[in-house]
Amino acid sequence: MINSIFIHNIIKIIYVNFHFLPFRQAIKFPIDVYGKLRVVGNSGKLCINGTVRPGMIKLGSQGRDMFPLDPVILDIRGSLCFNGSFYIGCGSTIRVEPGANMSIGAKSRFGAQSILFCEDNIKIGSQVGGSWRCQLMDTDRHEIMNLNTGTISPSHKPIVIGDNVWIGNNVCINKGTVIPDNTIIASKSFCNKNYSDVAPFSVLGGIPAKVVSSGKQRVW
Repeated sequence: MINSIFIHNIIKIIYVNFHFLPFRQAIKFPIDVYGKLRVVGNSGKLCINGTVRPGMIKLGSQGRDMFPLDPVILDIRGSLCFNGSFYIGCGSTIRVEPGANMSIGAKSRFGAQSILFCEDNIKIGSQVGGSWRCQLMDTDRHEIMNLNTGTISPSHKPIVIGDNVWIGNNVCINKGTVIPDNTIIASKSFCNKNYSDVAPFSVLGGIPAKVVSSGKQRVW
């Protein structure tokens, strides 16, 4: 009981709630911080839509029994909106660049050492489960030229993750990816396109990811 109390970072809990949220929400302390937290950028907007409850957003809570207790990095210079409860593991990074928008649905969570990096737009649905070391990046952080045509590909494109999606460990989801509802992504896969035409309850796997199985559903 005593150990469970001391893993909460009281100073950072007070800071992130009252810095990012309006007083009527902050006073309920909906953002809980486990262990260390580095706030790198704090000029953006963080909002919680719907009913606000104590401890509904847990930063650093996942994976504390398996991974080094590295700090969560919070870098909010754009807009980050939670539409319900959300958990993310220790050693993870949430970064939203200026002018970018990230929204996360209710009952979603990501494991330790995950990276959510938004330079354009990332929309994560409800009840999305991500294992450890998941990486969602809607940007390459650079542009690439086709030497044959002279065309330059955009460095960023939106990512859309549907509801009830399960993402295995070490999965990389790149710019322009669309994952439909009720999809499973096998561990160590690389997703980089629109998978909207994939049948419901499919399993994606491989580099790049393609349908490897069907008629499967994550047991929550």
